[in-house]
Amino acid sequence: MQPVSREVEARTAALASASVQALYADPFWEARYGAQRARRFGDEDAVFHLRYLVQALDSQRPALLEEYARWLRTLLFTRGMCTLHLDQHFEGLAHALQAEGFGPDTLPHIYVQSAREALRHVGGPAQRLEAATPALVQDVVRRVGGELTPENRLRLEQETRLHLSYLADALALDRADLWEAHLHWYVGFWPRRGLEPLTFPHLLGALKAALGPEHAEARTLLARAPVSWEELHS
Repeated sequence: MQPVSREVEARTAALASASVQALYADPFWEARYGAQRARRFGDEDAVFHLRYLVQALDSQRPALLEEYARWLRTLLFTRGMCTLHLDQHFEGLAHALQAEGFGPDTLPHIYVQSAREALRHVGGPAQRLEAATPALVQDVVRRVGGELTPENRLRLEQETRLHLSYLADALALDRADLWEAHLHWYVGFWPRRGLEPLTFPHLLGALKAALGPEHAEARTLLARAPVSWEELHS
């Protein structure tokens, strides 16, 4: 019987393609990077994920994939992405592996889940914010989601989780400039989320209100966020 790493390697093309299809359904990628560029780099990243997975399996070192995930997270944040995006990519890979017969009790799936766990921030305000994210998401939805349909309330939860991920990354990497760059780009994209009458400044305001004193660093960073469309466009 051939090693499981060879089985995964032999299915690289199919696994890579399947792992990114759900991501491409999000208009964020086309809007942020252009349709052709988003797919080209997304497809390439999917193959790289699998190459590192194969190497980790060959060496019996899940840490190899974990280290790759943490390194890639830092690189991608400088290019306009966040931890949540990378986690979604690994989640897509886990689903693709399972569809090919590599279920939760197999080493390929276990290694990918280990890489996802490695993306959690360790220590400091970023870890506190990340740990509090589920409760903060629900707080924001209670504050500003009252006029939304049930479907849009779910989308609001996803949006809130996304921006909290950007905020946690900015805290972890001490890159307030990238947080601000994200906000200035996202304001133009916001209408495509279809969450009217909710505006982007309303969401940011709800985030500010939801953050308690235990998130002082996050509050300070978020306080620098614009609070009106005019400021966002300045």
